[in-house]
Formats: sequence, structure tokens, C-alpha cells
Amino acid sequence: MLPRASLVFKGFVGAVLLLNIRSLPFAWHVRVWWPVFVLQMRWAVYRLSFLFKSKEEKRRARRGWVDSLSPVGWNPLLRDHRLKNWADLSDIDYNMHLSNSAYAKALDSARMYAALDFFPGFLIAGGWIALAATHFHFLREIPMLAPYETRMSLVAWDQKWVFLVARFVTHPKKGAKPRREQHGHVTEGAPIPTLHTPVNGVDTPANGGATPLPGASDLKALTAAVSSVEADGALVNCISVNQLVFKHGRVTVPPALVLAYDGFCHHAGDGLRERKYSHANPPPHWEHVCAIRDKGPKAEAAFLRGGWRDVPEAERWWEEAFVGAQETIRTNLAKLMGVREGLEGGRAVVAELFS
Repeated sequence: MLPRASLVFKGFVGAVLLLNIRSLPFAWHVRVWWPVFVLQMRWAVYRLSFLFKSKEEKRRARRGWVDSLSPVGWNPLLRDHRLKNWADLSDIDYNMHLSNSAYAKALDSARMYAALDFFPGFLIAGGWIALAATHFHFLREIPMLAPYETRMSLVAWDQKWVFLVARFVTHPKKGAKPRREQHGHVTEGAPIPTLHTPVNGVDTPANGGATPLPGASDLKALTAAVSSVEADGALVNCISVNQLVFKHGRVTVPPALVLAYDGFCHHAGDGLRERKYSHANPPPHWEHVCAIRDKGPKAEAAFLRGGWRDVPEAERWWEEAFVGAQETIRTNLAKLMGVREGLEGGRAVVAELFS
């Protein structure tokens, strides 16, 4: 009896560990840093191909590899990064759907994947990205064991901040009738809508006499006008607004410079499938990036850490890379800054209540 009971107990413990494997110690660290590890392994394997080459050939090979990772020719407002995930048992709550806290945990690893996809050259040159704020708006639940995607898009930036919008989406079951919300519209990428707050079947109306916290209405208005159906029919379950800042050491690097440094640009008639510029036909500003990278890692670091300030304003090629997109960026930025300022006002109200 004892050996059999021991086997049952071991099996039970093993099943519990297996069902919660993604919440075991260091599981979060593995999930977040896994893409970095994979990228380093790819670089280690690639280095073997020029192990016995000259120093100059090694330098050119390194630069070519980094350039191949950069999204050269993409409009940052039209590119998104998608990461698949699923609502495992360790992330669900007592209502049998993805816990609200699990969205933030999933977003940690999703942001790392997106950062390496959007800004590989900047990160390899020693840059890093700080998270200043994250705001969530929950639209509908993600059921237990359901697969979902985190879709991340850059939507606006100024001289310091850059805003990334993440949409958590699920796909309807096969054979289900396509769904279109009464309000909003089918989206492509991550649009920033006109600010108004229609009542729909997703949001819960506020109590009649309640006074919302500053910022709550701004965030609700921002997300309410975004369709809860994506262009491919995916349903939007949650929207997250992320405020980021680029750093090299302790120096803040302008977002336009970081974007242009990895090949992003703006040009009329952009599309997700047809692009005017590419690696084979790079945008005009790319020659400036190549000139800096040709000087080696130390020169790159010196330029990004503050050397860019020595470039006269009339010759700042990273600003010229986005000529034609300023109005869209300004419009998007105004709406997102309204969310930020409103929520900061809410923080001040809470501070007064407990002071």
C-alpha cells in the first residue's frame, strides 16, 4: 500500500507543478529574457562564420547582421508586433478567466519581444528602454485555457516620451458569425480615435451619482471609440497604453532619433504590404546611420549618449525621416497625453485623501 500511495502522491505533486509551471520560481525571468537569449545565441552562431577573418571583415559582418535585424523602411505607425499566448491555469482567477494581474505579467514579456523587433540596433548599441507608466482598460474576459495574442503598435512620441498601445485579442471559434460592434469600426493597426464615450455592450455604465476619478473618463473615451473587432475579425479583450522613454546610460535619447536609427521612416502611401523603402532600397536618412555604425560600437555609443546634440537643428536627419507624419503624431499625442495627465490628476486626489 505504501509504495502505491507514494506513487499517487508523487503523481499529484507532479501534476500540480506541471499545471503551474509558468508560475514557478524564475519562470517570469525566463519568459521575459528568452528572446534576448535567443538573439545572443544567433549572434554566437553567426560569429563562427567569420571567426578567422580580419578585424575589418568582422566589423563589416557585425554591422551587416545588426542592419538585417532593423525594420528598415517601415512606417512605425503601421508596424505591429504580435505575440501568441494562452490563459493557463496559473494565470486564471476564481471566475475561471484570465486574472487582471496576468495581463501585466504577459505584457512584460510581450514588450521585450516588441523592443527587440522595433529597436534592435539601438539596444545592441547599448541603449535601453524605461517604462514610465502603464494604463489598462478591460473590455471582455479571456476564458480559461483560451489562446490569445498581444498586438503592440507605436502610436505617438514627442521629444522625450513614446507611447505603445497593446491590444489583447482573441479569435472567435471557427464557424462563429463575424461580429461587429454597434459603435466603432474595424481597425487596422492601433488607431487613435476621436475622443467620445458612447455606451456599448462591453462597458459597464457608471453609477448615476458617482464622480469618476480624473483620467478615468479620458482612458475610457480613448478605448471606447476603438472598435472591439480587429480587421481580421479578432475580438479586443483589453487595451493597454504604455509610456516609454529611451535611455543610453543616464541620457534620454529622442524617440525620433531611436526610430530613425533602426530604419523607421514615413512616406506617403504607406501600406502594410507595399512599402516604398526596404533593406534593398533604404530611406534617404539611412546613409547617416550607416556612417555612424561604420565607425564602430564606441562611436555609436558616443553619438547616442549625447553626440547627437552637436548636430545642428537644420541638419537633424532623424527629424526629416518623419516629415509628413507630424500632424498624425501630434493628434495621437494630444489624446494620449490627455489620458496621462488625467490619471496623474487622479493620483493627486488620492494623495490628498490620505495626507
